[in-house]
Amino acid sequence: MTEKLHLKVIVGPTAAGKTDYAIQIAQQTNGAVISADSRQLYAGMNSGTAKPQEAWNSNAHDIFTADLVNDIPHYLLNVRTPNNPMTLTEWQEAAFHIIDQSHNPLLVGGTMLYVDSIVFNYSVPNVSPNESLRAELETQSTNDLYAKLLTQDPAAKEFIEPHHKRRIIRALEVITATGQPFSSLRQKREPKYIIEIIGLFPGWKALEKNITERAEKMFMEGLFDETEQLRQKYGNELPLLQTMNYREAALVLDKKLDKKMALTEMVRANLRYARRQMSWWRKREDIHWITSHRAPV
Repeated sequence: MTEKLHLKVIVGPTAAGKTDYAIQIAQQTNGAVISADSRQLYAGMNSGTAKPQEAWNSNAHDIFTADLVNDIPHYLLNVRTPNNPMTLTEWQEAAFHIIDQSHNPLLVGGTMLYVDSIVFNYSVPNVSPNESLRAELETQSTNDLYAKLLTQDPAAKEFIEPHHKRRIIRALEVITATGQPFSSLRQKREPKYIIEIIGLFPGWKALEKNITERAEKMFMEGLFDETEQLRQKYGNELPLLQTMNYREAALVLDKKLDKKMALTEMVRANLRYARRQMSWWRKREDIHWITSHRAPV
């Protein structure tokens, strides 16, 4: 019987310092980082996703090409263009491929469902995109779509956020194709790996400071120019431009918010997301929580 691969997983809320911690661990173990971030996988979405600057790229590459950050290979960054969404099924399959071929792999990220799809080896429905249905659903408000989803699948409330239009549409797409609740198709299986999960959480006061400083840095690193470039290339209605940081930047560009108010709204949005992340993980007994992103020597 083949011995299972050991997989170290690093989770934590946005701006907790996961990337810095992972790089330190990878330097010690000669390892590779596999990103579990649902927005950093898109080329051109750089500042607004807090992607490491060394990995900023406007051109997508294949899943087996690594972006080097501090000379550490980072996989599953810049593997799609923003108008070519990657489904959970596709991401999970890609992540398994990279993990299986990597030496001392580290799965790192805050997208909860992505991480859990690997940790629990979820059986994820393989349903092809239905472009006509997606186009129809895109015309409806996010609130209406979420209400429709919860009517058809109340359990989806546990893992699909009410603001995440792209995931709501995907869930409705799967329900339409299979005739079954999306939540019932997401089943745990025997884990593929021996899992060790480290959770990074510096405390709410420190996290708010980190989030504020990162939002200010995004402003200085060209978030508004990046948002405008994405709008010009893919259109103002691109779903990913409705996600946090880009949403607020677009309101500034449209003169509906000034920069000071946009900064305040960005911090609030990121803190709301952090609370959802911690709510997802807080009852988990398999996570070893630490407060510092300084790795042990």
